[in-house]
Amino acid sequence: MTSHDGLDAESDIGAAAAAERALEGWLGVARPVEAVNAELETTLSDRHAICVSAYEIMAHLAGNRGWTPLSSVCKAVDRSQPRISRLVTQMQNEGLVERTRVDGDGRAFRLRLTRKGRRVYFSASETLVEVFERIHRERPLVSRLTAASTQA
Repeated sequence: MTSHDGLDAESDIGAAAAAERALEGWLGVARPVEAVNAELETTLSDRHAICVSAYEIMAHLAGNRGWTPLSSVCKAVDRSQPRISRLVTQMQNEGLVERTRVDGDGRAFRLRLTRKGRRVYFSASETLVEVFERIHRERPLVSRLTAASTQA
């Protein structure tokens, strides 16, 4: 008996079994990471009314005193300009960041944290340390993954 592409059924079954094992292995990593990300999102939202992406933006801005080009923020957090612009608008409405046009370039913007934004950022940083300390105790696989990624 042959399969749709000319291979024998035994080869198809072997390939399917290998694919299922590979997927199970991947999901064994992806699901715990997704669970941690969901926990981070929920905790940051509940305690500080921000998301992980907003925290990433704030972290980049906190490391750059003064104004930071929006393009630099997009590159640092590896997100598209439209996505970051929408989030920055929300952050601006919450009083976390200031945004202004770059002199001489009517299309470009620059950002900086407000005092409130700095307070939220540092408070959220303490929360993240707390959450990650607990995660490292409770989820050894995630602990090993984060340790490996910070050593790379």
